[in-house]
Amino acid sequence: MRWLGSRWKSIAFFLALLVLWQVAVDSGLLLRFIVPSPTDVIGEIVDRWNRLLLHTGYTLMIAVSGFVIALTVGVLMAVLIAHSRFLAESLYPLLVLSQVVPTIAIAPILSIWFGPGEVTKLIVVFLISVFPIVVNTTAGLLHVDEDLLYVARGLKASRWKIFALIRMPNALPNVFAAMRISITLAVIGAVVAEFVAGSVGLGYVVFTGAANVNTRLVFAAVVLLGGMGIALFTAVKGLQRLAMPWARVAKEGEA
Repeated sequence: MRWLGSRWKSIAFFLALLVLWQVAVDSGLLLRFIVPSPTDVIGEIVDRWNRLLLHTGYTLMIAVSGFVIALTVGVLMAVLIAHSRFLAESLYPLLVLSQVVPTIAIAPILSIWFGPGEVTKLIVVFLISVFPIVVNTTAGLLHVDEDLLYVARGLKASRWKIFALIRMPNALPNVFAAMRISITLAVIGAVVAEFVAGSVGLGYVVFTGAANVNTRLVFAAVVLLGGMGIALFTAVKGLQRLAMPWARVAKEGEA
């Protein structure tokens, strides 16, 4: 009840949009063949629940696995970049290049190299979601109060102790901010990979539904993808509260 009380405006706005959507379709303002109503979409999900559950689980597995790989590699890369000017000058251009070139253009090449399996999908998810982690974590590791570093060095603290006790805790807010961005990008990456090299997953459902002009199925898959993204984003925020109980994150609009 407390959660509902704090978010009743957002819930009411969302429900109002659904009602307007339903009325627009029922009144003929929107063609049901092109834009199915919310009840049509819910009915499609119920009718195909077993199939959609299988595809949802697969996409979730690919997105989370790729995100975990991106988080692990991204944090390690950030640590190396923060401690080596040579690596910073060498790796940053490659990271920027990986974001400038559209991943959907690289995915077919990856499919040829590694086959249309999980490896290709994980690489696509990794390429899409690793950049925010590296950039934000590096910023958190480097932007530390100089007076605090001066005191630590005056106490003869080693570089490892400075990293473990000062730099990494200072970077945690940046890491979790990057994780919130990357977890949603991971879902997008999984869908892109399933477009190009997939025979299962919600991205594949969207692709086949559009090819067969089945808008109800396409909307059903999109709704499930949206719910997945929101759930994963909320899970990362919950993990942040557990990992940083001392930090109060300001609510949107309080700044």
